[in-house]
Amino acid sequence: METSQEYQVDLSWQENQNARITSVIFSHAIEVASHSCLKNLHDDVWSAEHLFIASIESSYMNAFCRTAKNKGIKFKSFNCTARASVLISDEFSEITDIVIRPKVAILESNQINKTLKLFFLCKDHCLVLNALKVRLHIFPSVSVA
Repeated sequence: METSQEYQVDLSWQENQNARITSVIFSHAIEVASHSCLKNLHDDVWSAEHLFIASIESSYMNAFCRTAKNKGIKFKSFNCTARASVLISDEFSEITDIVIRPKVAILESNQINKTLKLFFLCKDHCLVLNALKVRLHIFPSVSVA
């Protein structure tokens, strides 16, 4: 069964200020930097690059939660760190590699190997990652709660 969804995010910038992103379905706005994080920042404001990595990380978590449920893996916690490498030259800038370090605490020790395999399956079920042409490196960690 196929379904379709649309997402809308609105951005508002005014001279000499950071931007605000909003969506009609959320009551809170997010302040974002009006400049790239590739420059030295002194603001305590999320950049577009930080939001990009956060969207990758949260999409990966969603894929893990959905796939774990379908495979019958019960877990107590999921934590993740994501880091992107950026190549900067005079002509262009690009994200070359993304490292994801997910950590999950499962409830049953006999599901460790199944859970480790699941981390790599999630890559194929991750909506945001499927839209990218970036090298992805996954270093999972599993513990028993």
